[in-house]
Amino acid sequence: MRRVHEEDGIALLTAMVVLMLMLSMGLSLLSIVDTQTRASGAQRERDSTFNLAESALGAQVFALARDWPGAGHMATPYGACTPVSTSPRCPSGSELIAGASPDVQAGATWETSVHDNDGAGGQDFYSDALIRARPGYDANRDGRLWVRASATARGRTRTLVGLVGAEQQEEALPQAALIAARVEITNNGNKTLIAASGGLVAVRCSPSSQDTVPCLGHTFGSGRYPSFPSLLEALATQVSGATPITGYQGTMLSAEAMARLKATAIADGTAYATCPSAAQLTGHVVWVQSGTCTYTGNSQLNSAAAPGVLIMESGSVSFGGTTNFHGVVYAANTTGSTGWAVQTQGNARITGGVIVEGNAGMMVGSSGLNIEFDINAYRAVSSYDSAGVIQNTWREIRAG
Repeated sequence: MRRVHEEDGIALLTAMVVLMLMLSMGLSLLSIVDTQTRASGAQRERDSTFNLAESALGAQVFALARDWPGAGHMATPYGACTPVSTSPRCPSGSELIAGASPDVQAGATWETSVHDNDGAGGQDFYSDALIRARPGYDANRDGRLWVRASATARGRTRTLVGLVGAEQQEEALPQAALIAARVEITNNGNKTLIAASGGLVAVRCSPSSQDTVPCLGHTFGSGRYPSFPSLLEALATQVSGATPITGYQGTMLSAEAMARLKATAIADGTAYATCPSAAQLTGHVVWVQSGTCTYTGNSQLNSAAAPGVLIMESGSVSFGGTTNFHGVVYAANTTGSTGWAVQTQGNARITGGVIVEGNAGMMVGSSGLNIEFDINAYRAVSSYDSAGVIQNTWREIRAG
């Protein structure tokens, strides 16, 4: 019983030691939890910043899909975009921040820029030193541009890049050597002037012996062609590879397709108010608003490997000499002309096809083969439709 009443403090000392150990362990555990919480928060902020940069890049790619800056935008290249930019070419700053994580909404900022991929390895490899000085349009005409997007939030910066390619939409046209309201052939000789090779040859008119202007090549009813069968017999030689169709009612390009093609020509810098030079007729899509355009000499316009399309919104075009146009000549005839919208003379040749809208026609020349159907020319009739990041080019970089 004596030890029960002793007061030497050994129990208190033990209790305090145990308490100190527990407190030390608790503080250590709290420090670990705090460190992990801070690390988790930092990782969340880095991820949120990354997501903001990714959203900015995606929004910039979407803007490119709506307004592709081809070589025709030399004077109006894409500039840098930031949250205060109001250009329709830029992502919406308010929408990007509103869609971001709460971790980065306060004080976050971002920037996007567009650069051509020309020169010094920039076609396939990105570095700030190589690319950021490049122009903000497709100067090398290869349909590819680098997009750079950077975001900064709470002192953390993430930068992403991707090579964006313009996607082409093939525009549907009847695959024809020639379609027009009527056609006149000024040569009566026994030679091939239109080599259809399986392509369509068609006129919208219906031949009659009362025609004063040819519907299908030549007038008939007297003289050299006293009857329609005699005319067809001559045409069997002059038009090879297809039997001409009369009374044709097929549809051509829609208004939407025409708008896309015009926008493509504007983007590429190949849209003209009136007749361009012969050299300027070379291009993927060449658009001429109006004019009486005549080209003679020995110009080789486009090539079999890279045909184009010449669209005459109104007016007419004539090829003479030994000019060779590789591609499709499309006369939209928006003014409703009834004259000859397309003419070939001498030894000029259109290698591809000719389509004339409305009541306008075509006059085929007098020396030799003037139209040679090429299906590849029709496959090349396309417009800018969209844009997307090219596979395996999207990545994060360290900003230079």
